[in-house]
Amino acid sequence: MNSYDPQDTGSQQEETVALKGHFYGVYLLCSQSLDPRYRGKCYVGFTVNPKRRIRQHNLGCDFGGARKTSRKGPWLMVMIVHGFPNNTVALQFEWAWQQPSLSTRLKMYPELKRKLPRETFFDYNFRILSHMLGVGPWNRLPLTVRWLETDYERPFSKTLPNHMEIVSGKVSISASQRRRPDDAVPPPPVAWASECHLCMQQIEQPEKSRLGCTNQMCRLTCHMVCLANYLLGDEPGHYIPVGGECPLCETRLSWAALLQRKRLLMGVPEELQDHDEDLSDDIDVDSDIEDGQELSD
Repeated sequence: MNSYDPQDTGSQQEETVALKGHFYGVYLLCSQSLDPRYRGKCYVGFTVNPKRRIRQHNLGCDFGGARKTSRKGPWLMVMIVHGFPNNTVALQFEWAWQQPSLSTRLKMYPELKRKLPRETFFDYNFRILSHMLGVGPWNRLPLTVRWLETDYERPFSKTLPNHMEIVSGKVSISASQRRRPDDAVPPPPVAWASECHLCMQQIEQPEKSRLGCTNQMCRLTCHMVCLANYLLGDEPGHYIPVGGECPLCETRLSWAALLQRKRLLMGVPEELQDHDEDLSDDIDVDSDIEDGQELSD
């Protein structure tokens, strides 16, 4: 039974709630079809709403599902990778997972070009993912690998970067946040300084270029570029940091959390963040991984 089925009472895992407009995930489906032509086949896709997406896949392309999964299920969404900064990065990750032999980052690994003779389609896709999470630029993203079906859960053959998480359990997307409830507590005001604490220069256009600490008691005020360079420290050749310590209060910082906080403080409208939701499925850009197969294997 699918982990998102409302009648699935066997799973006792706690559900994680993600903020609408801030969730971008790349998932893996496995077919449970009784037809031996399709059973065990896999499909890689992108979504901003996992619950809705698996429902669409199982209803068919007439209800928003992808053409390649119609009438070849039922499908299980067995895992999802999320934590991408935007849908563009997630879609690039999706395409590389589908096409390792064409991806600039993965085509140097000839062992990923084809499924091994006795390898299941799931194991092949999992092997590709294991390589991807250790390759730049994805190895610098604060990604979460979420297992949605415990029967498929297994350890990775390669050690993942320390800043990545492997978790189990469902994830749901919160309702619209456009209207704040009457009894909701507004976020505390941020006490910004007028100058960057690192370069000591005036911050021009602060709405675009200013970053602060995630610790609400800290008054850190920096240019985005200055803080990025500070957090990069001894990592020459990189442009985007993973994280580090706040130069004022020494709070452990995640670059992704800093950008998320900035978007929330700016009040970026959801419709601007979410207008391309499920883009890859709508225009059917999902591609085959193994030659001669209709599904991505």
